[in-house]
Amino acid sequence: MRGNSVTAPAPGTAAADSPVSARLAGLVLLFSATLWGLSWWPMQQLAAAGVAGPVLSLLAYGSAGLLGLPLLLGERGTWQRHPIQVAMIAAFGGWAAASFILAMTQGDVVREMLLFYLAPAWSVLGGRVALQERLSARRAVAVVVALAGASLVIRAGGAVGGARITLADVLALSSGITFAANNLAMRAAREISVRSKTIIMMLGCGALSALAVAVAGSPMPPASTGAALGVGAFALVWIVGGSMTTAFGMSHLEAGRSALIILAELVAAVVSASLAQHRVPSTPELAGAALILGAAALEVLES
Repeated sequence: MRGNSVTAPAPGTAAADSPVSARLAGLVLLFSATLWGLSWWPMQQLAAAGVAGPVLSLLAYGSAGLLGLPLLLGERGTWQRHPIQVAMIAAFGGWAAASFILAMTQGDVVREMLLFYLAPAWSVLGGRVALQERLSARRAVAVVVALAGASLVIRAGGAVGGARITLADVLALSSGITFAANNLAMRAAREISVRSKTIIMMLGCGALSALAVAVAGSPMPPASTGAALGVGAFALVWIVGGSMTTAFGMSHLEAGRSALIILAELVAAVVSASLAQHRVPSTPELAGAALILGAAALEVLES
C-alpha cells in the first residue's frame, strides 16, 4: 500500500509541462495503480509459505525503510524541525500499511479492499475536522454514499440479513482510517519532502510490525532461498517500485486526474481476486462496490 493519498496527491501536485509528459505520467500511474491492486496475490502467496502478515510487513517495509535511511538522514535539516508531524506520519502511515497487509492475508480480498477504499470518505471528514477544509454538498453526499456502500458490503458477509464484522474487516477499516489520517498529516507537513515522508512511513510500519511480532510471538519464516527471494521481490517491486511510480505519476498530473486513475487499483483488486479465486461477488457486494466507486468519483469531481 502506497504512502500517498487515494483521492489527491499529498502535499500537492504540479500539472504536466506538456501533453507528452502528461500521457506518460498517466500511463505510469495507471501501471502503479494496477500493481497495487494486484498486491494481494504476493501477500497471500507469502502467507501460505509461512511468512505471516506482521512478519511480511516487518521484512518488506522495514528493509525498504532501512534502504532509504541514508536519503532520510541527508534531509534531516527539514524534518527534524517537525517532530510531531514526523511521529504522526510514522504512526498513521505505519499502521495503515501493516494492517492492510494483515487484512489482505487473513480476510476476503474483495471485501477487505472495498472496506479499505472508504479512505476517501475518512479523508473528507478528517479534512473538515482537522484542517477546517470546506465540506461542500457534493462531498457530504459522497461520504453518505460511501458509508451506505460499506454497509452493504458488511451485511453481505453476515448470515441471513445480519451483519458480521470479522477481525480482517476491522483491520481493513482501520487501515483506511489511518491511511486517511496519514494523508492529512502528509499534507500538513508541507516543508518535508515526499521522499522523506515516504521513508518515514516505511520505517514506522517496520517498527510497528516488529512490536506486533514481539507481542504476538509470530514465528519467523523458515530460512529458505524461496522465502527470502519472495519477500525481497515484494519489497522491491511493490513497496519500492510501487511507491516510486505512484510518486512520479502524481507529481506530474492534476489532482482530479490522478485520483480518477488511481481508482483502477480497486477495480484491479476486485476483478483479479474474483477471477483467481473463482468467486462471483454477491449482489449486495456489487451494489456496495458501485456505491463506493461512485463516492470516490464524486470526490474526484470535487478536486
